[in-house]
Amino acid sequence: MQSQPASPASATLLEDSTAPIVEQLPVGIFRKDTEGRFTFVNARFCELKGMPAERILGRTPAEIDSDEAASWQVIESAVRGPDGTAIGSQGVLLDAAPRNQEEDDAMLANERELLRALLDNSPDHIYFKDAQSRFIKTSTAQALEFGMATPEGLVGKSDFDVFSEEHARPAFEDEQEIIRTGVPMIGKIEKETWIDGRPDTWALTTKMPLRNRAGRIVGTFGITKNISDLKEAERQVAEVNKQLVEASHLAGMARIATNVLHNVGNVLNSVNVSAALILSRVRASKAPGLARAVQLMEEHADDLGAFLASDPKGKVLPGYLRQLASALVAEQNDAIKELAALGKNVEHIKEIIAAQQAYAGASRLLEKVQVRELVDDALRINAEALAQRRMVVEKEIAPLPELLLDQGRILQILVNLISNAEQAMDGVTDREPRLTVRVELVAGQRLRICVADNGVGIATQALSQVFVHGFTTKKTGHGFGLHSAVIAAHEMGGTLTAHSDGPGTGAAFTLELPVET
Repeated sequence: MQSQPASPASATLLEDSTAPIVEQLPVGIFRKDTEGRFTFVNARFCELKGMPAERILGRTPAEIDSDEAASWQVIESAVRGPDGTAIGSQGVLLDAAPRNQEEDDAMLANERELLRALLDNSPDHIYFKDAQSRFIKTSTAQALEFGMATPEGLVGKSDFDVFSEEHARPAFEDEQEIIRTGVPMIGKIEKETWIDGRPDTWALTTKMPLRNRAGRIVGTFGITKNISDLKEAERQVAEVNKQLVEASHLAGMARIATNVLHNVGNVLNSVNVSAALILSRVRASKAPGLARAVQLMEEHADDLGAFLASDPKGKVLPGYLRQLASALVAEQNDAIKELAALGKNVEHIKEIIAAQQAYAGASRLLEKVQVRELVDDALRINAEALAQRRMVVEKEIAPLPELLLDQGRILQILVNLISNAEQAMDGVTDREPRLTVRVELVAGQRLRICVADNGVGIATQALSQVFVHGFTTKKTGHGFGLHSAVIAAHEMGGTLTAHSDGPGTGAAFTLELPVET
């Protein structure tokens, strides 16, 4: 039979792990709320009343009993909450109809057989204890686990004979509290420690007051289910979760490191260009010519005047030195220019690293910035790739005052956007490669920077994914640049968006930031 709960109290009882036992008992078991309405009945109760549980639950005895004489014996007692307040009642319904001794003996034997079948075959520990918490009847499974050959071997013993003080004492105190108050203990998770040194086990325990025919509490009865496997599974899940958290942390660190390497790699291209130019110009320097001229003058130190006046080599030496001086000055200026560019690139690398280190914090390093110079720096960092592509660069920069901006992060974003625009020309042969950078202040004191190209474009379905970590449409791409760029934009309180009319139509990326003048 299936009974339906009519109140929170009945729901608790039905969820109780003792419900299977109650359903097997040969007597009617019921529970009522404070207004006398039935909240739980077992199968035997329904059998004695001759009606299904649906007609009983939620009604009082007066509402379900007919005027016909019925010989039932009712034993009922109050159920109290932890604070001693009555929360209802529970009891037993017995068939008191007169029977002959033969019928009584047969019924009693049947009831004993049912109880013994339950105790012999249940894998859980089922037990009955007296007022001193000594076993008076137990299931076979419990007796075997407690080291007894038969259930009778546990009779008269207590938890102190099998468990350590750590578990036996709290269990004893729980049972004495049930005997004193009549309040059951429902679904308590317990750690069992054994006196024979076996590994600890975990159990889910429910205990109820055991009453005699007069309704007086004479002990306890309960059921304990071994949940050690469940607790071990919980431990393994917790360990896996811990490992996942650590792996996520490491993945986050790896992502930041990848972004750093990606952005630093863009700048290193320009560092390599500057370093190569300096090396090439040093190798082609006119300085050796100066050394030869000095050597020539030293060879004629004694007659230097005559040498310069009459010797053919001497006559051309002053003109050669003038040309050499001009060439060396030009070399020096070029070297200074390239070294300055090299220094700027190194400084930008430091800014990229500093920006990545600041990702975990909320601080923003604001400084006065000329946006035009910032755009020029970003173009210069990508200069070699743009030159190799023969890409036409157009700048549409409105007159702007100095703005308080996070220069390092904005430069990082622009370098990524310009690099992507250059690479968007791969495979495009039917048009002149063109890159356009537009800068303006828009309503609401926001800086808008748009980087547009006339390259391969972006499919509509891919527009929503271009900023996703790892997403890329390039054969050699890694999907890190735009992802780190949009994160940087958000951290500055701005936005980074993409637009394209489809494949072959080019693309435009727009960065908008709040600014202070």
